[in-house]
Amino acid sequence: MATTAQSDKIVDNRAIDTLDLKKYVGLWYEIARFDHPFERGLVGVTTEYTIKPDGNIEVIGRGYQDSFQGERKEIVGHVHIPDTTQPGVLKVTFFLIFKTDYHILEVENDYSAALIGSSQCDHLWIVSRTPKLPPKKLNDLMQRAQRRGYDTTALIFVPHGQEQIQEELTKL
Repeated sequence: MATTAQSDKIVDNRAIDTLDLKKYVGLWYEIARFDHPFERGLVGVTTEYTIKPDGNIEVIGRGYQDSFQGERKEIVGHVHIPDTTQPGVLKVTFFLIFKTDYHILEVENDYSAALIGSSQCDHLWIVSRTPKLPPKKLNDLMQRAQRRGYDTTALIFVPHGQEQIQEELTKL
């Protein structure tokens, strides 16, 4: 557990103890996130994890700047799990020098949605295999984040356009 930079409130950012990597890889739609500079203004954000033939894991983040007609942004990273006893803690390297960590805080049994944080506690994402979550499921994930100490009133909900959804579905 860690203290957030925004307050003295304790946030439980412990990652899940077990992870089926083969179920976790694939396309995720970003449903909501905390604001941060590297995604500021992006809409239609997706993240796709792929296990390469050599066993390495690649992640590609995609989104559109300010609107679906805006510039399409893409960033490629390389993922590894530094400690096999903590499979829910992923280390991601972008541009060979920028490293960050992602804590898979919660994942549905069927791997249809997840709650993602980091060691910094000022990062939070709600992601789903579909561009929209049923209200009950979204509310459940937000309540789980609140129980962990996250301020869900700070979440930015990410729009997904029909054209972008169709484009992503054709890749599957």
